[in-house]
Amino acid sequence: MTIVFADRGLHLGVLNALLTNGVIAAADLGAIVESTGPDGPDDGYPGPGPRLAASLDLLHAVTVPSAAAAAISHLDFDGGNEIYMLVEQTLDIDTGGESDDYNVTSLEGIQALSGLQSLDLDGHGYHPEPLDLTPLTGHPTLSELFLTGDCTGAGALESLPALRNLDITLAHLDDPDVPTRLEARGVTVHHRGRR
Repeated sequence: MTIVFADRGLHLGVLNALLTNGVIAAADLGAIVESTGPDGPDDGYPGPGPRLAASLDLLHAVTVPSAAAAAISHLDFDGGNEIYMLVEQTLDIDTGGESDDYNVTSLEGIQALSGLQSLDLDGHGYHPEPLDLTPLTGHPTLSELFLTGDCTGAGALESLPALRNLDITLAHLDDPDVPTRLEARGVTVHHRGRR
């Protein structure tokens, strides 16, 4: 069985984890990106053009084996991650991995990452619109979570049995009492102004 995550940014992060874990070869993903060539007049150094959008759509269509998804323990979206650098080097563009084309806007399907222990939504995990946290509901292994931006469905955080560390210094939750209740059950919560 294979998976394609609904959100392109989340899917790219999963592909990055699979690159890191040696499940997917960089050369195979590079060939997919190269298949969008040759450059048009608006493509290439220094910034993104039509080939970037086409490349990201093709990468979004790469299916993820269910067992490989379940084996991912850490997911982050740092601009320097291998997946973003692979795309930019192949296309000869240089955003420093900072293009909003990589942003995560939904966590739908994250339950397929059933072994996930750490989720860091800094970098491209930052979202201009509020992020719904309800897809996290009941996630069995998530113990560390770094949130950014406005988040809705904050009550889902209380359903995470393994949660031990929550960082909301860069986030705003729709229920301001959730952190207090989490602290009462022993979760370490990092707030604005203290870490």
